[in-house]
Parts: sequence; structure tokens; C-alpha cells
Amino acid sequence: MVIQPFDAGYGDLRLTMWQTLRLYWTDPTWQHGALAPLLAGWSIWRERKALAQQPIAGSAWGLPVLVLAMIFYYAGFKANNFYFGVAAIQLFIAGTVIWMLGWRFSLSLFFPWLILCFAYPLLFLEDTIAFRLRLIMVSSTSWVLNTIGVETQVDGTALLSAANPAQGRNLGAWFSLKVDGPCSGMRSLFALMLVSALFSYFRQPTPLRRLLLFATSIPLAIVANLVRLLILLAASVAVGQDFAVGNQEKEVSTFHFLSGIAVFMVALLGLQGASWIMNRLLKKSRKPSKSKKLG
Repeated sequence: MVIQPFDAGYGDLRLTMWQTLRLYWTDPTWQHGALAPLLAGWSIWRERKALAQQPIAGSAWGLPVLVLAMIFYYAGFKANNFYFGVAAIQLFIAGTVIWMLGWRFSLSLFFPWLILCFAYPLLFLEDTIAFRLRLIMVSSTSWVLNTIGVETQVDGTALLSAANPAQGRNLGAWFSLKVDGPCSGMRSLFALMLVSALFSYFRQPTPLRRLLLFATSIPLAIVANLVRLLILLAASVAVGQDFAVGNQEKEVSTFHFLSGIAVFMVALLGLQGASWIMNRLLKKSRKPSKSKKLG
């Protein structure tokens, strides 16, 4: 990852996978990936006492996984495909653990291995998911505003306050907010998925319940971003468009930037609420009782 040139850059230049990752991590959409290796290492360190008691019994089944990892790496190198290299790294880690430490040990490290997957940006999803999220956010926000009595019109991916000739108010006089890619929730979606994965793992006792709680991260990200858009629109009406959103000279206002905190606050409250409901509806798993000594 660090030394061997792998991914295609400009012209004949090949970047190492580490250099490519560092470039991707400068993008606000994927900058949470820099935390993934640290969080994976922390989760291993947190379970260090339990891992120390695991029996070490290496398995030869790790060798085919290592060979497969090398095939993926070679294919990615020849095709200049970053994601084949990603698959090779993940397979190589899994194969090494299985080969040297065994299956039981690898199962104990499965969660950190999954967390490590968040380090890699999924750029191919940006064009598809981001645009659909924009449409969802525009339609849902306009529905909420019209439901509460704030007449709103949709123009493509822009939200405009409706015109009212009787009051002398033109279209977009109160607010005019274009839901671009950053406002679609794409930047917060994958970061919230990383947070929800950690939250679910440490707050729920079984894999199924963890998976169910993790699945709520996607609708919660949409709801949280909806709250953010409503805050921006309310601030536009109260104190003006320039303060709430920004202007042509200033791409994003400070208030607009800080409103992103609301996304994580709403999402974390939603995760806590979903976890609470799950614990009430489903019986908590009982800890195994210690066997009584005979005699």
C-alpha cells in the first residue's frame, strides 16, 4: 500500500494505494475514512483481554484466501482499478489471520475487519445515490413545508417560497434554496453509517439486533438532513438568505456550515431511541449463569 505504485494517476504516473487514499480523504464526503483504521485498531485494543484468551490454531484454509488476494491485486494493478486493490487488501488481512491464528480468532476480529471497509471511498455511488438523495430531500422538504402551511414550489432541485400576488410577494421572496450535492445528505450518510455501526455493535447484544439497528442509519440520515434543510429555510426567513445559506461571493455561510451538526445530533438521538425501543420490544439476552460445582 505504501511503497508499490498501483493506481493510475496523471499520464504514466502511478500512485501507491496509500497516496490515493490520502487524496480521497481530503474530500469532505469521504474524510471519515481516515478514522476507520484508528477505530478498527481501537476496537481490537478494547477486546485485548478476551483476545488474549482465544486459542491460536492456524488453519491452512487461509492460504487459498491469500492466493485469491494476490490474484485480485495483480488484476487491479494491470487494469488500474483501485477497488480490486481494496478487495486484495481486505482478503489479504483475512487470509493472514485465518492462516496464522485460526478461524475462531478471525471471527473475533470480524467487526474490526468490517470497520476497516469504511476507509475506502465508494466513488461509483456518488452519481447514483447523491442525485436520488437530492430528489428525496426536495420532495420530502416541500411536502413538510406545504403540510404545515408554508407554500413551497419545487423547481428542479431548488425549493422556492411560493408567490403571493395578494401580498405582493414574488416567487422565492422568502427563501430560495438549491439542494446541491452537499445538501443531499451524501456527505453525512456514510459517516453516519460508520457511527451507527459502532453504536449498534456496542449497544446491542446479538448480530441480528445489531444489523437491524445499523439498518436504521439510512432513514435516520435522511430525516436528519431534512431537519437541517428546515433549519436553513427557517433561518433564511428569519434573518436573511445571506446569513443562513450564503451568497455568490461566499459559497457557504458559517451558519450553513454549522448546521451540519444538527444532522449528527438528530441521527444520534434517533439511534438512541431506536435502541431503546428495541430493548423494550425484544428481550435482552441473558448472561450465561455459572455452572454450580458438583459435590
